[in-house]
Amino acid sequence: MAISNIAVALLCVWWAAAEAGSRIYDVVGHGAHGDAKTDDTKAFEEAWKAACSDPANPTMVVPSGKTFLLSFISFRGPCNSNKIRVRIEGDIVAPSQVGLQHSNADHWITFADVNGLTVDGSGQIDGRGSLWWACKATPDSFAIMRCQNVELSGLRFKDSPKKHVTVDDSAWVRVFGITVEAPEDSPNTDGVHIERSRHAEIVDTSIGTGDDCISIGPDTVDLNISRITCGPGHGISIGSLGKDESEARVEQIHVSSCSFFGTSNGVRIKTWQGGSGFARRLLFEQIEFDSVKNPIVIDQYYCDGGHKCHNKPSAVEVSDVRYAGVIGSTTKNIAITLNCSQNIACTGIIMENISISHVEPGAPTSSFCVNAHGRMKSPSFLGSLA
Repeated sequence: MAISNIAVALLCVWWAAAEAGSRIYDVVGHGAHGDAKTDDTKAFEEAWKAACSDPANPTMVVPSGKTFLLSFISFRGPCNSNKIRVRIEGDIVAPSQVGLQHSNADHWITFADVNGLTVDGSGQIDGRGSLWWACKATPDSFAIMRCQNVELSGLRFKDSPKKHVTVDDSAWVRVFGITVEAPEDSPNTDGVHIERSRHAEIVDTSIGTGDDCISIGPDTVDLNISRITCGPGHGISIGSLGKDESEARVEQIHVSSCSFFGTSNGVRIKTWQGGSGFARRLLFEQIEFDSVKNPIVIDQYYCDGGHKCHNKPSAVEVSDVRYAGVIGSTTKNIAITLNCSQNIACTGIIMENISISHVEPGAPTSSFCVNAHGRMKSPSFLGSLA
């Protein structure tokens, strides 16, 4: 009797897990249909409950060849094993807006309070965001909350109602090799958002969306971002920080070897007036822009348009920021904007080997700098900082 490709794939996964001494918890074995019509939330909850109770490195499997419809679901720990894997080879799709409208959850799929979590595979997570984008209250697709020692890899995230992947209040998180796709005009669909977290890495990832490819929120420390392809989107942003006069602490952020294609911004730091705290020890190096509107931005007067913003005496302090090996093209005449607070200046800004030209041959490029203090190292088109 011939064995189907699906059966072979599942058998291979079982063998690999068995060699590692772990048990397999297949969502189909717990009652999931995978027909894209039946709500499989309960089956996923049962599979997770069984896997989370297993002390011997369990693996929860979402098999290929099927599409699983899920309502709001939370995979919660702590689990009995310090290593637990969720292997997603099939596709997961959100129900219609009608099916979710009675929930107050901020996230569609949540992993919370889990240590030693791996979520990987070649499956797709489709948030069906087009049903939501006209609404104000929309959920993020996928959240990692209060977790440690996490790996997220391989998956494709598509059309989230809001942010695609959120990392919050977590440590030692590695995101690599994922793909994020949403239309350029989709609102608030950040690719990866991280805040209140430390010791994290986002690498080897392709993001095209309607908002920031990667956004970095308050209280983020020791984050490495490398080999990201961004576009369309709003670039890689630190902030916004200090909203509603809040305190923010962001430091030790390293962004390297990233490429931006047709984005509205490149690498950006944005803070609200009236906030406090700091954004410091920030390094942007080996960055390439292709037809980017605003390649380098520090904006300490950020206001999202939905607020009436007034001048305030306090600000998040921006210091020790280095840009090195930044090249490419812009669609605007002002390629670098450093618009710093009149009350708390930006300090320690270093520009080294910056070369950004206009997409139109012969068109000039320049910089706009207010209350930004630092120095140039090596030739650049940019004039001296204040």
